[in-house]
Amino acid sequence: MALTYHYRILPGKKGSQVKTPSIPVRFKGNSTLSINAVALVDSGADCSVLPMGLAEVLNLDLTGPRQDSFGLGGKIECIESSVAITLKQNHERYEFRIPVLVTTDDTCPIILGRNRFFEKLKITFDGKNQKLVLKRFTA
Repeated sequence: MALTYHYRILPGKKGSQVKTPSIPVRFKGNSTLSINAVALVDSGADCSVLPMGLAEVLNLDLTGPRQDSFGLGGKIECIESSVAITLKQNHERYEFRIPVLVTTDDTCPIILGRNRFFEKLKITFDGKNQKLVLKRFTA
């Protein structure tokens, strides 16, 4: 089985709207609390990214050294951590832990990048039909 998502319309720059391969994800950190949020699946991102506010609510470990990360938005200060994620649709459920860079800028979107996320799944971007299909690799 696979998880299939239609691209979502999200706000773009200057009041525009863009369709993106964004999916609902449940995040769980080091507290009993879990948070549902929408994350952009980004094949151009090496790492997954969470904003500081979400990381603090989830009680993620933020004791690591601060480092600079670079992307299309320029340079941003980050802290390495990890988070448990759950992807669920109908009877299909995928759960695993991924490393994340926590940004000190709360305006940064939630991004699921290649490191450890793409390694767990076969991911098909269907731009023509504006669909994203995720399928767990079988052993």
